[in-house]
Amino acid sequence: MRRLAALFLLLAGVVSAPAQWQVFAEKLPAAGAWATYRMETIRDGAAASTSEVRFSVRPGRDVDGRAHVWFTVEPVMWLGSRERAPLRLLVRPDMDRAAASRLIENSAEIVFSNPVKGAYHMTREDIAWVSDWAKLTYTSELTPDEPAKEEIAAAGRGFACERLRLRATTVTDPPMVTKQVLAFRGKVWRSDEASFGIVRAEWDEETTKGSKTKSETKRLTLLAQGKETPPTDPVDRGKEFSVWRLIFGR
Repeated sequence: MRRLAALFLLLAGVVSAPAQWQVFAEKLPAAGAWATYRMETIRDGAAASTSEVRFSVRPGRDVDGRAHVWFTVEPVMWLGSRERAPLRLLVRPDMDRAAASRLIENSAEIVFSNPVKGAYHMTREDIAWVSDWAKLTYTSELTPDEPAKEEIAAAGRGFACERLRLRATTVTDPPMVTKQVLAFRGKVWRSDEASFGIVRAEWDEETTKGSKTKSETKRLTLLAQGKETPPTDPVDRGKEFSVWRLIFGR
């Protein structure tokens, strides 16, 4: 049972990723593009914590005859890690909204560059195995909101934005472990002038596990964006993914 509980904790990083990051993966910018955002966790109307998250794109490789890029989110925790580090997803740069909404399963590979325990990579088969074991299911949709257009100030300027309604759910129901349901309800402000399309995103996040429910609000706001010369060296893919290596400290 302890091993099962530990394994379930490892899955926690996978659970919330699609709803948080899929909105940034729609029609990715060219390699070298980057953007930073302020991430706020809001409880009882006040910011309980504030941090920064950075998104970037670097060249990848062809997969099944199609060009892929590394879409990087950093720093984040992943699969129960205590450390925050870059998470790189090898994806098509031209994903439409429907494909981006299935970000994890549409990743050809995932690399977590843990600075303490070393990098490791997950193949499509690894991603599918984890999802199947956890009985991971999720829905995600962005639909027009009212007002449809809104001016948003961010990164020291104004953006003419399309306002969208975000609705998403994520469910895990592993064997012999309590079922967990996450519900996301919020709004997203999109603009073609933002490198990753997003100027602001805000959502209420409700987590239900057994009879217990926890609620909080998250807000992402664009701080800065730009273009840099992308790295030419290959991504350090590290070791092969292993559940037991993760549980026992590799």
